Amino acid sequence: MEAIHQAVDGRERFQFVVAGNINNSVGMFENRIIPRINDSDAEFMVSAGNAVSNGGEDKYQALYGTLGKLDIPYLLTFGENEHSTFGSYRYYEHFGPHYFSIRMADTRLIFLDSTGKTPWRWQIRWLADLLEEDSSRHRIVFVGHPLFEVDDTLLFDDEDDYLQPEPFRDALLALFRQHSVDLVFSANVATWSDREVGGTRFITTGGAGGLVLNTDNSFYHYVMVTVSEDGVSTALQRVAT
Repeated sequence: MEAIHQAVDGRERFQFVVAGNINNSVGMFENRIIPRINDSDAEFMVSAGNAVSNGGEDKYQALYGTLGKLDIPYLLTFGENEHSTFGSYRYYEHFGPHYFSIRMADTRLIFLDSTGKTPWRWQIRWLADLLEEDSSRHRIVFVGHPLFEVDDTLLFDDEDDYLQPEPFRDALLALFRQHSVDLVFSANVATWSDREVGGTRFITTGGAGGLVLNTDNSFYHYVMVTVSEDGVSTALQRVAT
């Protein structure tokens, strides 16, 4: 976090990368995507969830090796894979809290826990208090499970791949609308989806590693985010196989 603050504090414009479903990928993320990130103007990278393929200690150690090839700092969202195989304890030891926020320049990044490890009502109270007091111009949220199902019959997904329970989803949507959250990133399903609901954009980005279907919506990719006085914009970065 300190490295990110040093890089962007005091600046009106900066860029960062969002990558979802890295899944301990060497062939795609480490060998193909990281060089592109290092050659870009991104100041830091955010994993939108599922940076590891499961929560085993060997997967976390492998992730350190992969992320060590980045020339920029990074932040991780606590996703379903991080939580699996008793991984929540290892995640806490390696990376810290399961939900937190950071403000840099005039932008606040908020990371939520959608795995069920942290009671959702606690998070809603915390988030409501945080947003009530926040004076940031821009607000971007990261939550591992998407709030909305994607329209792709080839994905073989089910309701557990999306944010549960429904009252958690409804409470988040109400807070996002009330406090003008700009953008919400999720991962967990191997697809690209971009929609606007209640003035907030919701992006599902699950293409930085693992298996994709090579369809119109399921392909390897990451996202470049630009924050400026004009707002928050994104650019989809497709990676050819």
